[in-house]
Amino acid sequence: MARTEGDAVALRIDGERMAQVHALARAEQVTPFIVLLASFQCWLHRATGMDDLVLGTDVAGRHDAALEPLIGFFVNVLPLRSRRIAGASFRDVLAACRRDVLAAFEHDGLPFDRIVEAAGAPRDRSRNPLVQALFVLQNTPAGQFGMPGVEAEMLPPVERTSKFDMALFLEPESTEEAAPLRGDWVFASALFESATVARFAAEWLATLEALLRAPDQPADRATAPVPGAARPPQPKPEESRTMETSQRMAAKLDQLKSLARPRPAAAAPTAPTAPTAPTAPTAPTAPTAAVVPQAAAADPASQVRLRPLRAGAVFPIVIEPAVPGLDPVAWAARSRELVAATLHRHAGIVFRGFDLPNPQAFEAFAEAMHPGLYGSYGDLPKKEGGRNTYRSTPYPERQMILYHNESAHLERWPRKQWFFCELPSAVGGATPIVDCRELLRRLPPALAEAFARKQLMYVRTFTPRLDVDWRDFYKTADRAEVEARCRAAGIDCRWLDGDVLQTRTVCPAIVSHPVTGERSFFNQVQLHHVSCLEADVREDLLEMVGLERMPRHVMFGDGTPIPDEAMALIGELYEACAVRFDWQRGDVVMLDNMLAAHARDPYEGPRKIVVAMGDMFDRTQLEARPAAALPQENDDA
Repeated sequence: MARTEGDAVALRIDGERMAQVHALARAEQVTPFIVLLASFQCWLHRATGMDDLVLGTDVAGRHDAALEPLIGFFVNVLPLRSRRIAGASFRDVLAACRRDVLAAFEHDGLPFDRIVEAAGAPRDRSRNPLVQALFVLQNTPAGQFGMPGVEAEMLPPVERTSKFDMALFLEPESTEEAAPLRGDWVFASALFESATVARFAAEWLATLEALLRAPDQPADRATAPVPGAARPPQPKPEESRTMETSQRMAAKLDQLKSLARPRPAAAAPTAPTAPTAPTAPTAPTAPTAAVVPQAAAADPASQVRLRPLRAGAVFPIVIEPAVPGLDPVAWAARSRELVAATLHRHAGIVFRGFDLPNPQAFEAFAEAMHPGLYGSYGDLPKKEGGRNTYRSTPYPERQMILYHNESAHLERWPRKQWFFCELPSAVGGATPIVDCRELLRRLPPALAEAFARKQLMYVRTFTPRLDVDWRDFYKTADRAEVEARCRAAGIDCRWLDGDVLQTRTVCPAIVSHPVTGERSFFNQVQLHHVSCLEADVREDLLEMVGLERMPRHVMFGDGTPIPDEAMALIGELYEACAVRFDWQRGDVVMLDNMLAAHARDPYEGPRKIVVAMGDMFDRTQLEARPAAALPQENDDA
């Protein structure tokens, strides 16, 4: 787990040096920020031996004029990629840096978490994803605070913390052009000594001076070499990655750690060393990577016990700690293979008795189990205080949310889903779960064959006052753009009465699991078929708009209706297969979404269930696999 104890080393760039920075910036048509950043990148390339690295910088996040008078924290972290150009002059480096920074700032409103997800960067609680070093230049000096009869002075913090491995913050001392800069090189004291960071600061300042003095010379020659330093070795991967992109990125980011002292393993915090002022660079000893032997950890399987929730039943399985004081996050991180194998066999797991006092602890538990939780799900509201967790579906308390597999009607869905009980309701509120393999076995063969062969067509009509406006849903008023996006997703769209959008999406009703190959009844027929609506609601909607314009509807993929009698039978089978249990505070239910469906019972009183999901799966991946084999017989029919 990352530790936040930090310290800082102060530095200063005098006015004479800043005048040189501004002069070079004007000559190369760049900003002083670009000159300083490029020089820092040159130093970092040389210090780490990396040809390709990522730095972060802060952006204010206040482009909208309406945000200017608001008090609040809108800052976003923007990753900036830097690639060393062998033999390039510093002027060439500045041109490349300018191009890359401007391209990045075109998208500075994109949330950092979205960038991490798109990049496939691995998430590890021991460090920040994607960016571990920050370079920030404030464009104005710190303001003065004063009130009549009150004098105020800004003081440095008594205790330092560091969210990143290292972060350099620069700020002008006045509003004059080429004013001196004062800087704080903040660092994680669990990783670096103050003397080491002071040496880093002195080396960077010497590098900046050399580059300003000879901008036409090759930049890699101008940097101050570390005598005796060798290129850090490629790190040994801490764990196998599922994506090649993640492997490359993890290797690049881990190279920075070669300058750091090893992360302590659960050691008590030590008092940080007092900051040391930078001195003129000497001939320091080359930093070397150290390896801390890890104590042999107990077999994760021996630290828990497994038991069926219901005697003799395979679905679901309960996992409980078998030893006191078990760290749930550490156990989850070491138990991924165990959990995956258990989930494939049982389709659902109830984690009970783990020390998960709040939603943040739950998110860390799920993240350790599956790094890279999905954080861009639009159908559920985000959980306050969480990064990639959601509140449960806002739906009337006294109505049941019927059985469904999450996002089965879309082109992409999560294979894994977690539910955490923050607060159980006083009455009702269970989350019934169903083994969809068992439901398929009970489905009459003829009906199962029809579902497998014809598939399903989900129909949505954006009728005014009955559904959201299609412009709000697609975030555009351009009909051509909507049509193009639908085509790209394999969705048929049509316009009714000129401005009413209707979409039709054909999806499977029965799938073969991508890992186990087992057949499963995977869909959302109950949430979309009109026969499953409350009787009065169904009658009112049919009278208002008719079957062809219902806000939601589902039929067979060839356009023929699914008989109400078939839906009634499916409803009976869901209930016959359903497993219910009373939530206990701190419970976590994990489902394989392609093997298990879930619902929500009516309830009374406060109820808080937090949701997480991951391991996203694209429907095209399913279509590339052999079609689901049909059941040949059914003894339970």
